[in-house]
This record gives sequence, structure tokens and C-alpha cells, in this order.
Amino acid sequence: MQLRLPAFPRHPAATLLALLPMLAASAAQAEDTAPAPKRTSVGLAVVALKSPYAGYDTDTIPAPLISYEGRSFYFRGGAMGYRLVNQGGTELSATLSPYMMRFKHRDTDNPQLRQLSNRSLSGMAGLAWRHSADWGVVQASAEAEVTGHGGGFAADARYSYPLPVGKVRLIPGVGVNYASSKLNDYYFGVSQAEALRSGLDRYEAGSGASPYMDVTVVVPLGTHWTGTASLRRSRLSDAVRDSPMTRGDYMDSAAFSLSYGF
Repeated sequence: MQLRLPAFPRHPAATLLALLPMLAASAAQAEDTAPAPKRTSVGLAVVALKSPYAGYDTDTIPAPLISYEGRSFYFRGGAMGYRLVNQGGTELSATLSPYMMRFKHRDTDNPQLRQLSNRSLSGMAGLAWRHSADWGVVQASAEAEVTGHGGGFAADARYSYPLPVGKVRLIPGVGVNYASSKLNDYYFGVSQAEALRSGLDRYEAGSGASPYMDVTVVVPLGTHWTGTASLRRSRLSDAVRDSPMTRGDYMDSAAFSLSYGF
């Protein structure tokens, strides 16, 4: 039973920071206790995202789902991994994944932000670690930007505790995401040229940590079908909140998905 968020959203939103780890972790935990885990799944998700950028409304995006779990290689919602260690409840993988933050000036109704340059999706490479035990699941990852968007790196740590409620699995979790100054500055900084063009203050973003909490419900719907509902609230780091490109202190996200495993 594997439910994954798609790799490329249509509109700018911090989906890697908010939704992708949540769904990936939840699906993996549900799979650990399944009598016959499915190696491949396909399906559909509906994702609601509140972007931190000013001038964006909550975006609702339908998107396809696909996942594959091999002996060593896996594909999870746009992220690829190769297991270096997989024993005793511990998994260590080399990973390639998209950092799915994106800003397109034509998609905001803020007249000043419309004068800024676009920010594109980034590619990340690094390591991901996960350990499952009776007391819960701990995950951590560290990845560097490799697509020439200024460099930098991101890290994430999360603890969750799956709670079986009959056939349903409830998975609450808490965690923190860290983004380096180079990564934050690419997505939330305002250059001198942009400041002159837009009237916004010049801004050089520093590094920052963003704590979050989430909850996921995984519901088996027969032998092959699985439904998932996930909610997450993240507190934006000071580096992001202080940017003239953003509004608010929090980012909320939700996902509802249905997949068929085989």
C-alpha cells in the first residue's frame, strides 16, 4: 500500500517541505505492518496548498500518484532512492529528489511581486535515514541542491507513532525542516535589481528552521485499494517570514488520495 504525491505541481507551493515527506512516511509505515505489501501502486490525489508567497490563494490541485518499491531501488512521489542499508528496521538510502518550491510572477495578484524574477524547481541529492521500532518511527534526511540555483542544502527530521484503530492506521507526527541561507535566498531573497524594479526592500534571506506537526489517516479499502487523508501545519522560519515576498506565519497543507496497489 503505497501512496505518493506527484513530482511536479502546477502552481508554486512548498510541497516538498509540507506534503511529500508526510505522505511518503505515512505510506511506508502503513506498509511495514501490511500482511502482503504491494510493490507498485497507482492512483489519484487531491492536494490543497497555502503558499507562503503573497498574493496566492489556497490552491487545490488534482494529480496522479505512482510508486514503486524494489529490492534496492525505489520511486516515491518524484523521489528516487537506492538503499545502502536495509536491516533490523533501519534503512539508509542515497536519494535524488525535487525541491518543489517554485515562484512564477504571473501567478500572483500582488503588483510588486509581479516585477520579480521567477524561481524554478530545484534538484536535490543526498542521504535519507529511517528507523522503525515499537516506540515509533524516526526519519532524517540531508540533501544538497545540484541544479545550479545558488547551491545550499536542506535537512529534515521527523518522529511519528502509528496508532492502529481497527483496520485504520492513524499516524501523528512532529518534525522540523531546515533550509540553508543559499537555498532560502534563491526562493525568498530580493536582489538589488528586483528591489529597484518592484519597490520592495532588498532582502538577503538567511538560514532557518521550520517546525511542523501533522496527522495522517490510512484506510484499507479492500485487497488492493487504499485511501489516505493527511494534514500538516508548518511554522515558517524567521528567514522566510521576514522576506517581503511572503505573508503570514504558517503554511497549511492537506492531501486526500486513493491508490491501487499490485
